[in-house]
Amino acid sequence: MKNIIPVLFCLLLSQIPSASAQVADTLSARTDTLVPQRWAHKLSRQEMIPRFTATVLGRYEYNTQQNLHHFELRHTRIGVSGDLHSMFSYMALVDLTYGGKFSPVAIFAKFKPVKGLSFLIGYDKMPFSNENLLSPWQYYFSDKSFLTQRLTAWSDVGGVVEYRWDETVPFSIKAGVFNSGGFSKQMQFQKSLNYVARGAFRFFKGFELTLNYAAVKYETVRMHNFDVGLMYDYGGLHLDAEYIYKAYSDKSFQPTHAFEGFACYTFRIGRPWLDDISLALRYDAITPNCNGMLPDSGDYEWSDYRQRITAGFTMYFISRPVRTGIRINYEKFFVHAGSPYKDDRLILELIVHY
Repeated sequence: MKNIIPVLFCLLLSQIPSASAQVADTLSARTDTLVPQRWAHKLSRQEMIPRFTATVLGRYEYNTQQNLHHFELRHTRIGVSGDLHSMFSYMALVDLTYGGKFSPVAIFAKFKPVKGLSFLIGYDKMPFSNENLLSPWQYYFSDKSFLTQRLTAWSDVGGVVEYRWDETVPFSIKAGVFNSGGFSKQMQFQKSLNYVARGAFRFFKGFELTLNYAAVKYETVRMHNFDVGLMYDYGGLHLDAEYIYKAYSDKSFQPTHAFEGFACYTFRIGRPWLDDISLALRYDAITPNCNGMLPDSGDYEWSDYRQRITAGFTMYFISRPVRTGIRINYEKFFVHAGSPYKDDRLILELIVHY
């Protein structure tokens, strides 16, 4: 696994000058932006040139209650994607420093037999939830919501079929089946698989409704996750809300509820030295949650009830087609009995994305 790191770096350094176009390192990118529209078309050498991406997010955090500090390299993400035929594309995306270790993000091949229909096999995020499908440089806040951190951070080797329709009422439907053992155990046969389905509907300009379902099982308890998301964009205003209801196959477990809602307003500056300024405010909360893993003690572990308000200020010096910026977030935690997450934090983050 470690041998892939120098190989990717060499490819990145040798090919960047010749790359004529960049694509977002996001798994939610429109299918039609990755594959040319001419079906069964043999691509030219120019069209087959790989597209590279790189993201570096570094931060400083200050615990305002305990007067503690630390620096963190949150993400160092590099990737390559491209097309070899009008019906075949690929992506390989890795994070070199996530949690202090190397971590694969997305490594897959995609087949598109006709316009709008695609099949994917490889390692990927399960297509569930809105924030979960964003890349780090697309986040509105330095930290992901509790909803994403505790409930939807699922990635594994599997297959996904998608159909996308862009007429009248645009929509996309995805359904996938994934292993449940993780990247390192993909060669093992498994008794239980994970299932996911997602629908996104754009009923009118700027508005999107998403409906998601995931059945996940890691040990003996299967967890059924139901998700509803709403997004609305009007000018520089972005409104976003998402709710998850999680039920357990073990009837003695109480269901888990999670919610996040935020508003972000972006002021267009358009100067050579400053592109945009964004102001954002978020509320998120989650009730006690079990991750389904059974430790050696024989008792399932539960995380506690959490609530938080986050205020953010971001300056983008370049926002398109690459992105560079500085973000400042203040996180206010609500204190609950027995909760270790009660210390407010101030976060300064540098964002560099190519």
